[in-house]
Amino acid sequence: MSAQAVNIILDTDIGPDCDDAGAVAVLHTLADLGEARIAGMMHCTSSRWGAGCLDAINAYYGRPEIPIGTLQEPGFLDHDRYETYNKALALQYDNRYRGVQAAPDAIQLYRRLLAEAADASIVIAAIGPLRNLAGLLQSEPDAISPLSGIELVERKVKETVAMGGHFPFGREWNFEMAPDAARLVAAAWPTPIIFAGYEIGSAVLTGRSLLADTPSQHPVRQAYERFGLADGVRPSWDLIAVMVAVRGLRDGWRLSESGCVLIEPDGANRWMPGEGSHRYLIFDTDPAHIEHLLERWLVGKIKSR
Repeated sequence: MSAQAVNIILDTDIGPDCDDAGAVAVLHTLADLGEARIAGMMHCTSSRWGAGCLDAINAYYGRPEIPIGTLQEPGFLDHDRYETYNKALALQYDNRYRGVQAAPDAIQLYRRLLAEAADASIVIAAIGPLRNLAGLLQSEPDAISPLSGIELVERKVKETVAMGGHFPFGREWNFEMAPDAARLVAAAWPTPIIFAGYEIGSAVLTGRSLLADTPSQHPVRQAYERFGLADGVRPSWDLIAVMVAVRGLRDGWRLSESGCVLIEPDGANRWMPGEGSHRYLIFDTDPAHIEHLLERWLVGKIKSR
């Protein structure tokens, strides 16, 4: 593992859309390359299958030890229409949560991982609704740490990259599904946030390599196939957030001016330049270049399983 590897926590709603599974694949490839150390993964919906799906993919990539937490609130995005592949993968592939054992509480796991981390050492890639991050901010001192959630984030989190919003204004699913959580995080998160907006991911279509270059039993390929894509490709919203969380701007990005994201009660957002610790991604290269990189990382090293 490189001394420069980014210590990253992934927060995902894996299940409604296959690009979350693609983002997990990209993260494992970057870890294989020594660029990332996966400190933990969090599932941010109430689906009972999300943690098992994540654990199954992690095991496939040779990292079954990655800590996984899950949202402990009932009734949030746990209907069949939001479980397009996570249930199938959780039941089909070996994982720690295949049976009745529940994954740990995401907020408690966040607190433990942050408490154990060096100061300003953690990057969070949030690629789903921000329920877990809001819950972390609201957490109080406990046996894990004498610090509140806000204090832990301020001390331990270097940067957060969030897939959310549409810039400079518009609407996007992650914000719309949990607008109260998005509003809290946007208003109170104490360290910098880079937003990877809907418009960025929509311009980068990936997934062809999964169908062309991976075996049929590859779990991420299974996720894309079960999602029902006619041509095998999907916008790369979540993949880009992971890419930037690990590699920064080196692959062809620039950032907006500083400012803040204002989020309406219905989840619509608009950009306010000026004072603030928010910025959003802007292309500084041809999107085809980003597609090429992500396609390569989607496949990574073919596992002999």
